[in-house]
Amino acid sequence: MRKLLERYRPKYIFLGALGVAAVVTWSAVFHFDGGRLTVAFLDVGQGDAIFIETPAGNQVLIDGGPNKKVLSELSRVMPFYDRSIDAVLLTHPHQDHIGGLVEILKRYNVDFVFDSGDGASLAEFGEFKKLVSEKNIKEVKVRRGYRILLGGGAYFDVLLPEVFNDSENQHQNMVVVRLTYGSTCFLMTGDAEREHEFKILGDDIDCQVLKVGHHGSKTSSSEAFLKAVSPEIAVIQAGAKNRYGHPYQAVLDRLTASAVQIFRTDISGAVIIESNGKNVFVK
Repeated sequence: MRKLLERYRPKYIFLGALGVAAVVTWSAVFHFDGGRLTVAFLDVGQGDAIFIETPAGNQVLIDGGPNKKVLSELSRVMPFYDRSIDAVLLTHPHQDHIGGLVEILKRYNVDFVFDSGDGASLAEFGEFKKLVSEKNIKEVKVRRGYRILLGGGAYFDVLLPEVFNDSENQHQNMVVVRLTYGSTCFLMTGDAEREHEFKILGDDIDCQVLKVGHHGSKTSSSEAFLKAVSPEIAVIQAGAKNRYGHPYQAVLDRLTASAVQIFRTDISGAVIIESNGKNVFVK
């Protein structure tokens, strides 16, 4: 499953089969093939890990949760013999997002890593960067305006970060992406807080599925943001009886008031959603 990622036009990145990238046409790139896109919000406890398989069979992992639990969760959505993942996207280098990615890089063949280029003093981040270097994994620092073509008509639009912010607060360089397939989309917010939400209010963020920011923290999911996204489904990734009190009751109340279906990994375990390019379905 080794793939070639090629930036074939400014701000566009293609994740496709070896040798094909250079001859892909615009109609082929943006036409969804009628297959199924699978998005699995994994139950990794207090953290985020999202597995994506495109209609073309390409596999992407957004974050990896805090520890090895991501390995057992992946075994539920990937064949046991499949030891490769086409790309990993790190939203930011906090323990509850990067810890499991270290284990992923140790055990899986990963072609590409997408991140903001942010650094951190966290030991796991140093180990993560070391593995990326030792295994010759292509690292791509993404910015607002990038489109990452995932194959089969699915793609990421990078909404944040706009520019790199040299801050000790890794939330400042949060990667936020919109995953689109056909007329369906998923808004992947990482630990985005109100300041991040405000920056993208003017974008096309009306999506059927919202990954609720920062595990349902009180610092996220403002009324204005929820109105702009207008999701049918909201997924909250949080650990059972976590010490932070996530998700915050006011966030749940705002979602409920908007008639949004709420799915929580701390209650239901992994949440798997499929899209046929026209509609989304919770499995």
